[in-house]
Amino acid sequence: MLTMILMSIILLLSMCANIFLVWFAWKSIKQIAEYDEELTEISQIMKNFTNHLKGVYEMEMFYGDETLRHLLRHSNEIISSFENYDLLLKEDDNDDYRFESSQA
Repeated sequence: MLTMILMSIILLLSMCANIFLVWFAWKSIKQIAEYDEELTEISQIMKNFTNHLKGVYEMEMFYGDETLRHLLRHSNEIISSFENYDLLLKEDDNDDYRFESSQA
């Protein structure tokens, strides 16, 4: 009888721990998805800035300006560093999802 009560308590504790771990994993994945979305938005903003800077650099008035050339190179470096941080799920052509870890 004592072993039955002890097994019931252990089962209850195990169920509570499993429920907590599932909840914690769900919250963690949700937070990672939010970070991934923010990082994607920042990356898009940097790409837009780079395109705008490239357009200014290619204007006849500013063509060959060293400061703009260095800014353009620096913005390209920033964009390439953002591309190393694909945090979450990326969509393939066949609508399957794969997990991509960051390449640091």
